Amino acid sequence: MSPNTFDEVLGLEEEFYDGGFQQGLSDGIKAGRIEGRTFGLEKGFEKYVESGRMYGKVLVWANQMHSGRKVSAQGAAVQETSTPSTIPRGSDQNEPAPTSLPPLPNNQRLAKHIKVLHALSESESLSTENTEEAVTNFDDRLKRAQGKTKVIERIVGDMKGETEDIV
Repeated sequence: MSPNTFDEVLGLEEEFYDGGFQQGLSDGIKAGRIEGRTFGLEKGFEKYVESGRMYGKVLVWANQMHSGRKVSAQGAAVQETSTPSTIPRGSDQNEPAPTSLPPLPNNQRLAKHIKVLHALSESESLSTENTEEAVTNFDDRLKRAQGKTKVIERIVGDMKGETEDIV
């Protein structure tokens, strides 16, 4: 028997270990990229949904602020056309009549908050790049917009005479 025979058998375990390690490493890198991309898409979608929800709220509040005038998506006031308050003839009687939201008082502080929230939540100026700076900027704007939303909700709630119980 030659001494090389035992060296080959003893080195077999190390060879299989190294091969398995390399295969696991490459599979882990591939799976990590897939999971990371999926997680990033989910979180990005959640953030954009939240931003869109706040944008919708700010448009409603802006339209309520300017009763008699309609505010476009760009924030410019546009003269609203009159809408009939009764159901037109020939329409289904089971459909509810169009209703409008109650107007908000002309409060300069509230108007300022609404303008700032509009600027923070409108999606055209939000960056969708996947860089650390862009993500940080987006997260910062989202947090500031959430704060503004809470402030506006409190002001609007106080104006309506609603009080919140603090628990």
